[in-house]
Amino acid sequence: MSKIVGLTGGIATGKSLVSKYLTTQGIPVIDADQVTREVQARGTAGLAAITAVFGPTILTENGDLNRQQLGELVFNDSTQLKLLVRTIDPFIRAEITNQIKNYQDKQLVILDAPMLFEQGYQTMVDQIMVVYCNPEQQLRRLCQRNQLSIGEATKRIASQWPLSVKQSLADEIINNSGSIKQTQVQVALWLAAQQ
Repeated sequence: MSKIVGLTGGIATGKSLVSKYLTTQGIPVIDADQVTREVQARGTAGLAAITAVFGPTILTENGDLNRQQLGELVFNDSTQLKLLVRTIDPFIRAEITNQIKNYQDKQLVILDAPMLFEQGYQTMVDQIMVVYCNPEQQLRRLCQRNQLSIGEATKRIASQWPLSVKQSLADEIINNSGSIKQTQVQVALWLAAQQ
């Protein structure tokens, strides 16, 4: 039976850096963002459910999900965001459960989920790792990475639980305020302790 570790943090705090490092160490990673993209792909029941709720204006001309359009809608209205989560979550949860079953023979499996707590996925894991950095770095990284204004980035950060709350619920905390190497060393030490 695998040990399932939920990997989370705030948007642009370095969770992906940790996830990629764990992958290089041969640890299977289930990426909840990738699962979300898969269950929202053209022709899926997930996309049909979203379209039924939000209407065809959230689709591109060729029938794909217009992520930017949907993002602008839900990140400016918390009611719409909750509605989106309620609509797509059953599809995401079913696929994550399916992927966990596929790794039953592995000692350790990572569930990389930015919204682990917000979507209640902590009930699917045995241990929780939270990646954080200082708030100024988080805002700067998000603005640069997604080419957002400070206002837009602040709204996206505010749509997630505060990092301090996530840290208080974590079994392991990784500080990504320093260099990439410093972060990798912390993860390597944690990984060595799992053997």
